[in-house]
Amino acid sequence: MRPGPKLATTNRARILVIESNEDGTVGGSHQALFDLVVGLDKDSFEPIVLFYQHNVFVEKLRARGIEVVLFELSPRVKGLRGPAGLIGKAIKFGKDVVRCRRELQRLRIKVLHMNNSPSIGNDNWLPAARSLGIPCLVTSMGNATRADRLIHRWLSRQFDVYLAISRHVAQTLRMQGVDSNRIELIYLGVDFESLRDRVKRPRDAVRKDLGVQPNHILLLMVGNIREWKGQREVIAALRLLPERVRARVRVCFAGATARADADYESVVKSEVVRSGLEECVSFLGARSDVPELLSAADIAIHASISPEPFGLVVPEAMGLGCAVIAASTGGPAEVVAPGTGLLCDPAHPEQYARAIEHLVQDAELRRAIGAAAPARAAIFSIERNIEETSRVYHRLLAASKSRLPLTRAKLPVA
Repeated sequence: MRPGPKLATTNRARILVIESNEDGTVGGSHQALFDLVVGLDKDSFEPIVLFYQHNVFVEKLRARGIEVVLFELSPRVKGLRGPAGLIGKAIKFGKDVVRCRRELQRLRIKVLHMNNSPSIGNDNWLPAARSLGIPCLVTSMGNATRADRLIHRWLSRQFDVYLAISRHVAQTLRMQGVDSNRIELIYLGVDFESLRDRVKRPRDAVRKDLGVQPNHILLLMVGNIREWKGQREVIAALRLLPERVRARVRVCFAGATARADADYESVVKSEVVRSGLEECVSFLGARSDVPELLSAADIAIHASISPEPFGLVVPEAMGLGCAVIAASTGGPAEVVAPGTGLLCDPAHPEQYARAIEHLVQDAELRRAIGAAAPARAAIFSIERNIEETSRVYHRLLAASKSRLPLTRAKLPVA
């Protein structure tokens, strides 16, 4: 007899995916989480997403039928960190672990997936899951610095699997003492179909709204306004452009500013004024129409001064046929291949100035790069990311059921 719907539902493994960002902004980690969980095979997995604060993805996920939990640990500090004395920290650590453990039990979780960094959640969610025999994996989205405390360095190495979103991140994990056999290289993925479907307005209409004249070359930098993202370095590059080139470009910065980054934003805007760039530079703030902005741009710029773990906006821009100038370190250097974009060192704004001038002056080269970029970007698809992440889920579940040590399967990489 064919099993009914309820039986099929109970056979699905409940995966808890936790996004721990709390600075009031949303970014690539949120988008990557969203694209993963909505694309998972619902016959095999039942994803539940947990946020520490409300954000625009809460309702988007719920609209797709994904359960979302808004969770709060102890105020300000979590786990063992904080200004309290040793006894106070230990008490707080215990309370947080108990709360996390109860939540895992309430949600009937089979796999715990931390979405940001092995330095986050290792002192609350990880021990809570361990106490229940729940396998734990972490997507390493950032370049987490080495923890000061020995206990945190040890805890950060106790996840079952580390999903490195680039070779650069994999190397960083190895340098921090993570066992290479636990590291899986799984690049982030872009939902290119959805990305293109979000482009509703004609290119000319978007450019007109931005005040871009037909003879202007539109440069777009997408990313929250924060120092390591390199907006200041782009301003420095604009100052180095010949006047005849600078007169032809319009530069837009699209991204939110967290409260902690307000001073940096003021510095960048002051430098725009001091450099006499007010006529060609605009700050758009947080935008929900990034795909339309990228489709309307001639050149997309990425200039993170710290190596970007992946840089989701780079394949997004490439997938929409935009010529890209990206940082030559970190993930973008693995995404951009010869002929599909230009790579520059953000520590040397003159390199960015030369690249901008080259693409502004050579329309044929600009179009050729934009035309070649989508095929390269397609390698970094959400379908591939979901397939490879699902393999890890299945392997963790099988090891958990059999109580055997987790065996690592090599996954294909770009």
